[in-house]
Amino acid sequence: MKYLNFALIGFILVTASGCFDDHLISETGFREKVNASFSETQVIAGKRSEQLFAVFRNDLTTRQIEALKFLYAYMPLNDLADYTGEFFLANADLSLKARDEAPWGRSVPEDIFLHYVLPVRVNNENLDSFRIVCYDEIMTRIRDKRNLVDAALEINHWCHEKVTYQASDSRTSAPLSTMLSARGRCGEESTFTVAALRTAGIPARQVYTPRWAHTDDNHAWVEIWDNGKWYYMGACEPEPVIDRGWFTEPARRAMLVHTKAFGHYHGDEIVMNRHEKYAEINTLPKYAVTRQIYVKTIDQEGKPVRNAIVEYQLYNYAEFYPLAAVPTDDNGVSTFITGLGDLLVWGRSEDNFDFRKISVQAVDTVMLTLGSNHEPRNIDIDLEVPLARSPLPAPSAELSEANKKRIETENAVRNKYIGSWISTEETAEFSRQFGKDSSRVTRIIKKSMGNYGSIMKFLEQTSDTLWPLAVSLLEVVAEKDLRDTRENILDDHLSFSVPYFRNSVNDSLFIQYIMNPRISNEILTSWRNHFLMKLPEELKSAAPDSPHMITEWFNDSIVIDDFNNYSKTALTPIGVSELKISDSRSRSICFVAVCRSLGLPARLEPGSLVPQYWYNASWQDVYFSDQKQPGTQKGYIRFSSDDTNPVPEYYTHFTIARFSNGRYNTLEYDFNRRVNTFSEELQLDPGHYMMVTGNRRSDGRILTGITFFDLTEGEHRKINVKLRKDLSPPEILGNIDMEKVLSFLPAGSPADKGVAIVWIDPLTEPAKHILNDLPLLKNELDASKIQFVFISESPVENKEMLPENALFFSTGDHPPDDLISLPTRDFGTPLLIVADDRGSILLISEGYRIGIGEQILKATNYQQPATSN
Repeated sequence: MKYLNFALIGFILVTASGCFDDHLISETGFREKVNASFSETQVIAGKRSEQLFAVFRNDLTTRQIEALKFLYAYMPLNDLADYTGEFFLANADLSLKARDEAPWGRSVPEDIFLHYVLPVRVNNENLDSFRIVCYDEIMTRIRDKRNLVDAALEINHWCHEKVTYQASDSRTSAPLSTMLSARGRCGEESTFTVAALRTAGIPARQVYTPRWAHTDDNHAWVEIWDNGKWYYMGACEPEPVIDRGWFTEPARRAMLVHTKAFGHYHGDEIVMNRHEKYAEINTLPKYAVTRQIYVKTIDQEGKPVRNAIVEYQLYNYAEFYPLAAVPTDDNGVSTFITGLGDLLVWGRSEDNFDFRKISVQAVDTVMLTLGSNHEPRNIDIDLEVPLARSPLPAPSAELSEANKKRIETENAVRNKYIGSWISTEETAEFSRQFGKDSSRVTRIIKKSMGNYGSIMKFLEQTSDTLWPLAVSLLEVVAEKDLRDTRENILDDHLSFSVPYFRNSVNDSLFIQYIMNPRISNEILTSWRNHFLMKLPEELKSAAPDSPHMITEWFNDSIVIDDFNNYSKTALTPIGVSELKISDSRSRSICFVAVCRSLGLPARLEPGSLVPQYWYNASWQDVYFSDQKQPGTQKGYIRFSSDDTNPVPEYYTHFTIARFSNGRYNTLEYDFNRRVNTFSEELQLDPGHYMMVTGNRRSDGRILTGITFFDLTEGEHRKINVKLRKDLSPPEILGNIDMEKVLSFLPAGSPADKGVAIVWIDPLTEPAKHILNDLPLLKNELDASKIQFVFISESPVENKEMLPENALFFSTGDHPPDDLISLPTRDFGTPLLIVADDRGSILLISEGYRIGIGEQILKATNYQQPATSN
């Protein structure tokens, strides 16, 4: 293979200004930094040089060369591993085209264009050809817009025609995949919208609060730049004006809103961390009242600790989540600008650490003495969240009404597209050919949404004898995989795993841990045939009987670089094997892929995510040469709990974490997994552990507990998960006239245990969270005998998933205004009011909130029957 002469590339990049048109990068010092980073990329990308750099042999203009150079200089490792120079050139060309064609294009400064228009990547999505596919459609949509803000608002309407909110797993789908299924979670909606805005030459970025303070979960939205200022809007959630969204009020209670700037950033915003390839920017002051806090770290002798890492941790999802990790300066000081709530401040240097709770509104300075602080102990911490503020004024009624009508039209456009998918009758007809598996196939096709054609084609081209395995493969992958995986990829995983079926220990082991292409949250690719073609023959023949050879191959072949894959998007297994450079997580995924390609059952261990293979009838942990192996024998933990209101759930009420590199890292078990479903002992590596418990009160205050303990080799330890209880008497928040409630309800409607009235617009994201939360506790809510009343602007779907004691009304026939006596103030929507059988209001929940079913049960003091565990 002929490789490009990098010295020649350097000459072209330096001298191009005398040969072609105007520069994209005019500032000399900045160009020098880009050149230096580009040279480093050449070294990193060595094994894929031809795929990435051959594009420079084309007859390129100065702007094309400098655009590519900037992208290459700062792109994360996964982009170097999995994409080609032609792909990046095609996208760069469209960015330059938009810069020339859009009325605002040339008014966007060079640095803003480079950081926020040119980059294809938004955050942690897999890249696709969205700009190439959608450029003409987007530019046509805004052809009469002469103003950047007006164009951005119009593009958001276009985005809403294509995509609406639906919760999903943590893998961020690419924009075209999101559009294919017509839905996505907020991270996908905002990635999609930023991609659309950048396609039109509009500087845009995804901003997000990594965790809320007042409720579990997080949120992402979009900011656009115009004339020296950043403005925000909800992604795929068009408003009539800029700087407005349903999340406006929650964002005013946030503890951090931040974003990443691609490349070497030298703007004047608040930079929390400045890395070689990107900058972390704190945009919270745009949204909330803030305060700067200072943390000084010292060692046991009282000397400042330089380059210690200070994590500013927020309680969320039953763990103390690091909002930001800011190193200390030469004086041992780290600073952070945050909101007016409570944080756990955790300082660490190597294996030494210290932590303190801090109330930002009361204290702005804290001292941490780093040391070995592992002594077993229990600590109770009460945490306050930022107070809700008086709502900002809404847009005028006229603008809001006009926008509402547009949204209804856009919903119709999107629903027409969804209606073009395969019909129920066509699905049934197709599924009948699969005989006893027909109902399974019907469910699979329904889940595949706009990707139904690929799923059906995969099944159609599969031989009759392999149908059962093909159906099993489609059932074992994630639901999102059904929505964006092409038939050729599915065929790769079926065809090249079938030879191992007869030799497998049992069917479930084969399906789950050999044939299954889903390993973590990486994008699915056709890696089986690749490894069968590329791996050394000696390894392929000997590894099934000597699995340690696979580990040795990775030790010899793959270089670890955990810094340069800053997007946190996993390299594909093919990308790892071709680039020969990987972050640790992608290497683990690739290891499992190689094992499965060779017929060896493998997985990432639930909890620790340590790679394992099945050998001698048990799972064997894998540690590579750069990793420290814990003890040779495991320790064992069994959970128990007597709590019934609520029954503790993982990532809702408790988590467990193991100490490594100065911090406790949460073990990744399933969300909402109840403590009594941990029926078997957990096999864990010996070491230091921490359990966190938390109980959110209805007013937002959190009662947390931290338990530090050690687990030794061979030890069997029982851990009692006990949540701290709120012992204060219930506060009566107002009254409901129960006689009027009963008179309004149909005859015979039960309300003897109280009533929950919900004002809701089912099409909005906060409402969808309520409608997703309530089914999780349907059995308990049914047993509580609370009467639910839903008053909605649009029809509520999937009513059968909601509590059985539920009635549904439209806003045109809702209960009378004098039904409820509340403090005089404006309430946000959705609005939930829970009252007991006497009409005393026990709970008011407004706006965006997670876990509303649990709050209802706690307010009414429902006790679930105890379950043995």
